Amino acid sequence: MLNKYKSEIPEFDISSSFDGSCITVVSSNVRCSGKHDKNERNWYYRGPLLLRTLTKANADIIGFQEVKPDAFELLHRALKGYGSFIDYREECDDPEGCPIFYNLSKFAAERNGTFWLSETPDRVSKDWGAACYRICSYAVLVLKESGKKLAVFNTHLDHVSEQARIKGIKLILQKLNEFGGMPCVIMGDFNDHENSRTYLSATELFCDAKYKTADTDSGATYHEWGTMTNCGNIDYFFVSKQGIDVLQYRVIRTTYDGVYPSDHYPIKLKLNLV
Repeated sequence: MLNKYKSEIPEFDISSSFDGSCITVVSSNVRCSGKHDKNERNWYYRGPLLLRTLTKANADIIGFQEVKPDAFELLHRALKGYGSFIDYREECDDPEGCPIFYNLSKFAAERNGTFWLSETPDRVSKDWGAACYRICSYAVLVLKESGKKLAVFNTHLDHVSEQARIKGIKLILQKLNEFGGMPCVIMGDFNDHENSRTYLSATELFCDAKYKTADTDSGATYHEWGTMTNCGNIDYFFVSKQGIDVLQYRVIRTTYDGVYPSDHYPIKLKLNLV
């Protein structure tokens, strides 16, 4: 499948650039591959560009959204030194998932899994007027150096139903009770703005990471291939109020001769566990 790509595929080995001073996390909606995107917006053109962006981010943990099997194959084979897993949200010929990648030289994975954002989260299902099956994938990562644990949640909330977004984020917060109060990061595409009830639901128990550091950024994360500049943030890192020191937040606005690797900008977070 990789020979379909229109340019050279860069590889990145995180183990060759180990940084023990902090944890770098990236969240990236890759824009699902499909026939609907033509020419330079096609995944087989954009995929290598997205990888070039990721190699510069030097991320210890990456959460992707809208990842189909062809995209996961590319990411899995090109990103060296990472453990990864993906569960697809539906049983069909062209499913999507929210995989998590993590630096094997820095972390051991204690557990991972996926649940559906519905009344029956243990099986393929959707509720609350959701247009699509929606999931949240998670991993408990243990820092090899210190033994400290970090729970990482990666999700993509529904783009149509506000009720599904609100109920979905509340279900994720309920799930966190299983993790005994350890530091947590929730990341992903929340499909809603900072003045929304979805955002207010998330910030009842968690903090928007970009407001937890002076070294921060602002501006749109969804840009519709560069045509929108004022749509605000819909991609977030929410962090637990205790146990995490946020060092930096960035929106990664990388383009290549006017070509966008996705219709979302990735976001990057640097943190320490305390």
